[in-house]
Amino acid sequence: MKRIMLIFMVMLLLVSSATSVYADTNTVKVNTADATVEIKVSSAGYSSFKAIVEKDDVEYIYNLVSANETLPLQMGSGKYKISVLGSNDGRRYKLLSDKTINVTIDEEVVFLNATQTVNWNEESQVAILAKELTKDAVTDQEKLEIIHEYVITNVRYDYQKAASLPKGYIPLADDTLAEGTGICYDFAAMMASMLRSVDVPAKLVKGYSSYTPVYHAWNEVLIDGEWVVVDASTDSIYVDYNVAYTLVKADSAYVGSKVY
Repeated sequence: MKRIMLIFMVMLLLVSSATSVYADTNTVKVNTADATVEIKVSSAGYSSFKAIVEKDDVEYIYNLVSANETLPLQMGSGKYKISVLGSNDGRRYKLLSDKTINVTIDEEVVFLNATQTVNWNEESQVAILAKELTKDAVTDQEKLEIIHEYVITNVRYDYQKAASLPKGYIPLADDTLAEGTGICYDFAAMMASMLRSVDVPAKLVKGYSSYTPVYHAWNEVLIDGEWVVVDASTDSIYVDYNVAYTLVKADSAYVGSKVY
């Protein structure tokens, strides 16, 4: 009788929890209004975790580096599968839970959120600075120009860091601001964090550009209904060498592979 009651209680929990999946080691919560997935994990039997967000044969794999992570649903409306995996050796991972959801996504909302890669909040130094810099700005174009100018004149490209970057590196916008140096990934994360904090939708994009022979990161920013390409790390190097640059780059010079 006790066993039957236990099974019934577990079934009741799963049926009544429309937005969450519970397992021994993790919780997955989907916030469709914010177009994000929250994942909470514990160390119960595992030393490291990964999350996989899939849609239409495209997948994003994330290392879960803290107990509470927020990941974007950046592939538009439709069916997503979210999986959480655990490992003790960092090589072999066991599926702990998965969840399939159908969501309707507002693209602008996706790229206003704080997430694992674009990690800011109202108390972040980058957010406080962005609000101060743009307090008199009227349009999103003005906000973009002010923030871009600040970043490319106050952050220098770090060639040594680029040559010795650890695997699975995740940028921290406040650290980039404090240190005043970074690689393209840092520039793009800082730009996206500052823009989003003042309500300007901004993507962090990874891929390839004709401006550099190596894997690269840049931003796409929504201005007057159009996504425009902005490349702060490249422009900062132009500033170093007193080379003229244009704020908005040609789409044809960039091929994105991942968007955050």
